Amino acid sequence: MPKICIDPGHGGRDSGAVGPSTYEKNNVLQLAQKIAAILQASGIETVLTHSDDRDFCPGYFNVDEDLQNRVAVANSSGADIFISLHNNSGGGNGNEVYALQPGGPGGKLAQCIHARMLGLSMADRGVKFAGWYVVRKTTMPAVLVEYGFIDTEESLILAKMDQAALTIAQGIGDYLGIEVKGEDDVLKDAIVMFSDEDYWAAKDVNAKHGNSLAIFNRDRKTEAPQDAMKAEHIFTIGGPPTGHKNETLLSGQNKYETAAKVGQYLAQN
Repeated sequence: MPKICIDPGHGGRDSGAVGPSTYEKNNVLQLAQKIAAILQASGIETVLTHSDDRDFCPGYFNVDEDLQNRVAVANSSGADIFISLHNNSGGGNGNEVYALQPGGPGGKLAQCIHARMLGLSMADRGVKFAGWYVVRKTTMPAVLVEYGFIDTEESLILAKMDQAALTIAQGIGDYLGIEVKGEDDVLKDAIVMFSDEDYWAAKDVNAKHGNSLAIFNRDRKTEAPQDAMKAEHIFTIGGPPTGHKNETLLSGQNKYETAAKVGQYLAQN
């Protein structure tokens, strides 16, 4: 499975462009986190260059040092794709996606993301080509996304944040040939039981959550059904761990220990 590196532009002492009530650094960090969550829910490994408000200068802030260290983090991440996120400024409107040059993997990635972003019903500024440092110095296919103009359409940027995250994630999925589903299509929680013997325990756990969870049976197999593994979180009842990235394991050495663990979980507030 390919790995995606997302770089929220600016951060820390570098606010980026400034809008009427927000900073670019905060907007794109939020956008990056939303994109990462969508990709991960679709089974695509994702890493952010930074997940908090920070720059990449250990001492006094210097743009060149920040960019060099930021790129070093990306290049050491083992990622197959690099996405840099920004808000534009300067009195314009709309979105644009940059690649280093036409053609090749970077150009194709830019085209895929751009095609999806047309669905945002914002002004289209097209696919462009430029030697931005983070696009030029990264060692994998890379693009830079300018999502809206913070000084003229800040309210639109904020209102369409969730939709923008989905379109960018789906553009990445299109490039990879992987279906990326919207939030409404992704299971939040699911139950994976080891066998039919775990049904009543699974039913009790489901009842604790308002009978709203999907229940899957892996029929005494080590692996769980793929649809279950796509859920954001799973409860594993009986059997070994599934290896899901966000798993609550309610399994013991035998059915009695499993029943005891389920009982302890049910007793929790």
